[in-house]
Amino acid sequence: RLHDLFVRWEAMAPGDYARGGAGLHLHYGWFETPFGEALAVASDRGLCGLAFTSEIGRAAALAEMAARWPKATLIDDPAPAAPHITAAFSGGKPSLHAIGAPFQIKVWEALLSIPSGHVSTYGDIAQAIGSPRAVRAVGTAVGRNPIGALIPCHRAIRKSGELGGYHWGTPVKRAILAWESARRDASEVA
Repeated sequence: RLHDLFVRWEAMAPGDYARGGAGLHLHYGWFETPFGEALAVASDRGLCGLAFTSEIGRAAALAEMAARWPKATLIDDPAPAAPHITAAFSGGKPSLHAIGAPFQIKVWEALLSIPSGHVSTYGDIAQAIGSPRAVRAVGTAVGRNPIGALIPCHRAIRKSGELGGYHWGTPVKRAILAWESARRDASEVA
């Protein structure tokens, strides 16, 4: 699984999730990426938020990330997130520390199994997690992904083959998919 070579993944403990991040110190900063400006949020164990700002703006991105951990302390300090962002977009191996309900985490793990440069339908993802009738719930879980691009929710498409929506904007989704396809094609030629 190509994506496994790209990220180290750890879900937050159910207790951390239930406590709304109480006791967590989350550092954030604004970074330029190949897909425009992004807000990155990091815990001491890894990147726990990546939001592209071109469609929603800085204030909305920060408010949304803060709402995911209502009891955590957010600190405007980009230094802890910087190594993860650098690794993510330069072929390194960033650490991810995601927060989500068990079903969401199952869906995100399925997204991580889709090879870079490929796509899968929501129905195929539902099938892969053993819940073939849960296509809508899969769509909701894909949309709640807190770590854009690195948990590859952009690889989920409609059954018709259309891209569908993307939380951070369809132009960003197109750009990420094109970037991954170009990297895949370049590695196949090499």
